[in-house]
Parts: sequence; C-alpha cells; structure tokens
Amino acid sequence: MNVWKLFAQISIVCALLTYSIGWGALLSSATIWGIETEFWFYDAVAAGIFGVFFLMYGSQSKQLR
Repeated sequence: MNVWKLFAQISIVCALLTYSIGWGALLSSATIWGIETEFWFYDAVAAGIFGVFFLMYGSQSKQLR
C-alpha cells in the first residue's frame, strides 16, 4: 500500500468523524471541548482537502514510477 493512500484514508476518516461531531454539537446546541460549533465544520473541510491532496499526490507519484 502506498503511504500517501494511507495518509489520505486517515485524513478522510478524520474529516468524516469531525463532521459528525460538528453535527452532533449543532443538533444538541452544545460546545464540545470548548470549541464553537462552526469550527468543527471548518476543520472537517480542511481535513477532507488534505485527504484529496494526499490522494492526488499518491496517484501522481505512482504514475512517475
């Protein structure tokens, strides 16, 4: 397995987990760990973007071999 694909999978799983925590905080009107609700969604988007970049870099490095 390519290390970049592994990084991408971890990043995407973290993004989905963060997104679900954000929705849970939003629906329960709670502040989890002192973090406001909207910041959970920003973090989920950022983690998802990193996952996409890792996938793109992994596929690009695979083509160069």
